[in-house]
Amino acid sequence: MSSLVLRGKSSNADKVWLRISAFLSLKSPATRVTYSGIIAEWCRFLRAEPGTLEAANAIIGATDLHAIAYRKFLERKPGEKPRMARMGGRVSSERGVTIERASGRGVKKDGLDATQSNATIHKKFAALRRIYRMLVSSNLGIGENPFEADRVPPPPKDAGRKRPTQMIDFELVMEIVSIPDHTTPKGRRDRAILAILFGGGLRRSEVVGLRIGDIKKTSSGTTFLYLRHTKAKKDAEQAIPRWAAEYLWELVQERKAHGAMDGDYLFVGFTGKGGQTITTKPISDTGLYLLFKQYCMAAGAGMHATPHSARATAITKLLADGIPHREVQEFSRHSSIQMVEWYDKRRFSVEESPAKELSYAPRKK
Repeated sequence: MSSLVLRGKSSNADKVWLRISAFLSLKSPATRVTYSGIIAEWCRFLRAEPGTLEAANAIIGATDLHAIAYRKFLERKPGEKPRMARMGGRVSSERGVTIERASGRGVKKDGLDATQSNATIHKKFAALRRIYRMLVSSNLGIGENPFEADRVPPPPKDAGRKRPTQMIDFELVMEIVSIPDHTTPKGRRDRAILAILFGGGLRRSEVVGLRIGDIKKTSSGTTFLYLRHTKAKKDAEQAIPRWAAEYLWELVQERKAHGAMDGDYLFVGFTGKGGQTITTKPISDTGLYLLFKQYCMAAGAGMHATPHSARATAITKLLADGIPHREVQEFSRHSSIQMVEWYDKRRFSVEESPAKELSYAPRKK
């Protein structure tokens, strides 16, 4: 919210933006951007411009009735199209009848709506709930938190998901990793990126932030990555398999041969004609996203695979190989085993369902 300027003075309202700015300053850059957008939307819903004295007073005076109205507003607000409808813009039934999806009063979201998903609304409510808790404790004249769940329950975040993470078939992984042209610097960079996405289950931001000196090796020869300021807000060490390490060390040696230092970014961008001129800037989140999708589509893995698909695939493969959940949790760096199960794409409940053996055919005599 640093770009917002407070205009005017008031006993408590003039402290609102100061408190919010201080609160956001402790968040990661990506979280600050997300929270700032949510706060701005909330202010405009209250018919005030973010950063103004009017908006500060509106924030102080908001009640649970405003929060309820805001939820209804979000449930009708356009959102990203679900994957099933992205090509044509509409969803069709099995009989070929076109169904226009709308989220009206009393209509449950089923993941095929053109409006914002339950998960998105839930995230916005969680962000505003945290902000109001901070403001209430700051004694700014706010008596109650209008976004407390017992007063205004948010929609269930795990229902009606539009874009569940797609796992990639295990047999396609090494084919995808082998597609980049290893005779070019860009191809060797791409191959190393794909290798640590599938071999280390890293998040996109963790890959982009890697420095050359973050690639390390133990005394016994195990290659590991030193990850700085992960999603859990702490540094971590992530081991990677030997096949992925080979591609990574090859890239490290190449970068150092061209004068790169330990503090330089490992995965840098390319520019110029054909994208063959190396730069010193790190590859962007968007660049990595598009790179991954390009190679997945080339291998026939589908158009909906994302870098997070590699993480889900790695977690699922370890579980399929019989690795205990607790050890997989160490690999994935999740806060709970439940999150590991969420990423497990084997769908045990379906595979083990007695429904598979349900039959109404007469028994043989």
